[in-house]
Amino acid sequence: MSTELEKTSPVELLEYGISWRVILAILTAAVLFIPVSLYLNLISGALSPAIAVTIIAILFAELTRFFGAPLRKQELFVIYSSVAVMSSTLPPYYWLVYRTFYVTTPITQYFLIDGTPINQLVPTWLAPPAFSPVYQLRTLLHPDWTYALIVTGLSFALLAMAEIGLAIMFTYIFVKEEKLNYPLAHVEASLISVLIEREEQHMSIYILGIVTGVVYAFMTYAGFLLGVPLLPIPWFDFVWITEKYIPGALVGVATDPFTLGLGMVLPVKVAVSTLIGSIAIWTIANTIFTSSPNFFPLWFSEYYKGMTIGSIYQRSFQRIWISPQFGFIIGIAVALILAFRKTILRSFRLFASAIVRPRETELPLRFALTLFLVASIGSVILFLILVPGFPAWIALVTSLVLSFFIAMVAARSLGEVGYFPAIPWPWQVIVYFTPYNGYAGWVYSPYINLGYTGYLSQLGKVSYLTSTRPTHYFIGVAGAFALIGIIGLISMDFFWRLSPIPSNVYPITMIYWPIYATNDSLFATRQIAVIPEHIGIGALSTLGIVSLEVLFRRIGLAFPTFPIVLGFFILPPYAITILIGSLLANIIISKTFGKERWEAIKNFFIAGFFSGLGITVGVGISFTLLSKASWIWPW
Repeated sequence: MSTELEKTSPVELLEYGISWRVILAILTAAVLFIPVSLYLNLISGALSPAIAVTIIAILFAELTRFFGAPLRKQELFVIYSSVAVMSSTLPPYYWLVYRTFYVTTPITQYFLIDGTPINQLVPTWLAPPAFSPVYQLRTLLHPDWTYALIVTGLSFALLAMAEIGLAIMFTYIFVKEEKLNYPLAHVEASLISVLIEREEQHMSIYILGIVTGVVYAFMTYAGFLLGVPLLPIPWFDFVWITEKYIPGALVGVATDPFTLGLGMVLPVKVAVSTLIGSIAIWTIANTIFTSSPNFFPLWFSEYYKGMTIGSIYQRSFQRIWISPQFGFIIGIAVALILAFRKTILRSFRLFASAIVRPRETELPLRFALTLFLVASIGSVILFLILVPGFPAWIALVTSLVLSFFIAMVAARSLGEVGYFPAIPWPWQVIVYFTPYNGYAGWVYSPYINLGYTGYLSQLGKVSYLTSTRPTHYFIGVAGAFALIGIIGLISMDFFWRLSPIPSNVYPITMIYWPIYATNDSLFATRQIAVIPEHIGIGALSTLGIVSLEVLFRRIGLAFPTFPIVLGFFILPPYAITILIGSLLANIIISKTFGKERWEAIKNFFIAGFFSGLGITVGVGISFTLLSKASWIWPW
């Protein structure tokens, strides 16, 4: 399917995806899944894109078929992509409620800036003052929230505009011109295809994948219902065994089924390269730096036997890896530009000519560039109004230039490997090198891309694979962002009224919000050091490693080094599970079905596997909520 679509002229094939049924489905999904996704995040720290898109895709595909007017695959894709955006984006008002915790928690009272407790420096456009009645009423719908709601809503609108603008541009560059593979895009396209076309051969493989996903998900998540976990979540932690021999190393195996599914779409050599990079940083280097106080004295003094994977990761990241990892991203961007300079320059020349001399194209490139520039510059102006005295040129370069390159790296990473690492605290690293003294400028920033553009460009690939006009896909994305802004506010207000946050009703916030508050305070008081030399070392190391791939190709050795660098950002438990998934798919299952047949059907099997996971987790969450449902008031 995908091969034929790629070889055929897109202009002849692309069909509309917006209809009244699609609009109704998106509105229904927003009302159902934005609150569910938010609630899931409050209790577990996770979002629910796989759950939401699977259930909605199957539900509307079967409902419309039942009533005799089945959806076309273009319509189903627009529904699918819109729901994916809604369920993978945390409503911005989440951070307003978090800020009320920051203002009132005793944790922040002991951090001082110029002798003033840091929680007294929170401006009213981030949270009302501590004496406001909203802290007792627990509501966002109060006049004291006016400034904060305006700033948050406007910032989110600018973010959505910038993301859509960049996504359109990189969909053109990497999907239409460079024709990158985007391995997970083929899985998503296969899900849509099998639900619409229902070919017997593909449907049987899809159902087999569903059964496999259901079984694995039940083994992973059944403990929530039974009270006795069959598999530990999120990983088997072996640090307690290995700490005697390799102290500070992160050793374990992730049980997350979605990570296993990602591994199934990757070639073995890519999975092996990813594991090499992960072990190099989080096992070998961590062990070396833990063995002597001469490297990182603070980390050496904080480490103790009995730490878990999570605690080692958190503290070693703050004390060792925050500077190098920022350098890794810079090095990846430079390496990609150098390694693919001819291809990238050609694509950008085509992009520039399409803007200067508009031609027949299904992507509004002039509009996309204008959207990004207006949103980015607008966010900088808003930031400088709210945080006066901050160096304007740094805010502008960060929002315009750095965001563009991060988006480029993210889109390329998903196009080649199917994965892009989360970038923790990029703005805080930048602020560290400025003379800024205060609180607001550390926690509020102009628009800065964190890689979400990569996923939007992946969905852009799916739009071509499903013969959908990409403009209709991006209209659906814009509508999804708008619904997040509206329903997200109502949902966050409802959950806060229901119970204090943090509280045992929302258990994950009791763990992570104190950590967030501590990290924010440590950065704002400059107690987390960012070392320029370490950034440079990180950038040069990734530049050298990625450049080796070009050298290997010249001598006839096909060994990918780009996944090694991506492995620097992946914890070993996840990298090991990715390799297990790859070996399972490419060796065991491939031999069972036969290599050629497996290559033809694997996307349908993996789509079924993800569907089985989504259905099981969704049903499991429903039963969990029912089993724990009780009146939270004391009467």
